[in-house]
Amino acid sequence: MIASWGMESSRKTTDPLSRQVSRQLTGFLQPGQRLVVALSGGLDSVVLLHVLHGLQSELGFRLSAVHVNHRLQSAANDWAVFCARLCRQWQIPCAESVVTVTRKGGESLEAVARARRYEVFARQSAEWVALAHHQDDQAETVLLQLLRGAGLPGLQAMPQQRLLGPDGPCLVRPLLGVPRAVLQSYAEARDLDWVEDPSNRDPRHARNFLRQRVGPLLDEAFPAWRATLSRSARHLAQAQAVLDDLSAQDWQEISDERGLKIAALQPLTEARALHLLRWWIRQQGAPACSERRLQEILRQGRARPDHHPEIRWAGWTLVRRQGYWRISPPAGQEFS
Repeated sequence: MIASWGMESSRKTTDPLSRQVSRQLTGFLQPGQRLVVALSGGLDSVVLLHVLHGLQSELGFRLSAVHVNHRLQSAANDWAVFCARLCRQWQIPCAESVVTVTRKGGESLEAVARARRYEVFARQSAEWVALAHHQDDQAETVLLQLLRGAGLPGLQAMPQQRLLGPDGPCLVRPLLGVPRAVLQSYAEARDLDWVEDPSNRDPRHARNFLRQRVGPLLDEAFPAWRATLSRSARHLAQAQAVLDDLSAQDWQEISDERGLKIAALQPLTEARALHLLRWWIRQQGAPACSERRLQEILRQGRARPDHHPEIRWAGWTLVRRQGYWRISPPAGQEFS
């Protein structure tokens, strides 16, 4: 049975989870602002919606929900119905957004579905979009990124907040420091109902393999590994911020409206030059460039002045012309 809402709206919250979320939100959420919860119908997002419903009067924000229907599971429409019914019961406005998930090239179905979800989130008429990622999700993301050989941008995992485009809302994850076991206990104590996605049990997916096979082994020797990896992600995010500040300063010194001055790039140490290139590419909205290609950019920068090499990846092009590196997006795409 889905729990009915019995909390008095005027009463200050007393349960630890609600207090923790309240502390997270009061640092930036202003009274009267609109907050949309990304509601999948799973345990995590149902708990987040329940907690935020209880905080709505206390913090004075306007709450609603959005359900993204990927139509990838036979029960997808049932999940949409569940979310709509739950929101009606709690008197929370809820919108369903149906998306089409089509793979191109070597893209994974999971990556394409995620991209479609974030497109929906970026279109929301709100100041904030809240996602229910928690501490376990963050730790698993760090592990996955390590196994993929990611650098600092990947190892910092999921940020607490992130702008969804220049004119879009800001994404926020108020449960990022909360273990999933706490969410489970919260839901069970209140007799909340939620839906289960059967694909979450398929160990062929890398994240599920870590969760089902690797996680229990780590629990035996390192019971606090989730909190430890989440803490590491915060430290790495701080380090990334410092390096980004340095690259922004370098950019001011060795660039102009024509692009990146190749001669001014040469005196930098290799590590500093590589990070500047990564930073510049990211600022243009381009996908990450491989280590091999970045090394090739530095090597080609030392080529004869009459050479005009081009470095291509994911439809993007870096061209050397008249002593500058210039970056171009795929045909028909504007710079972000």
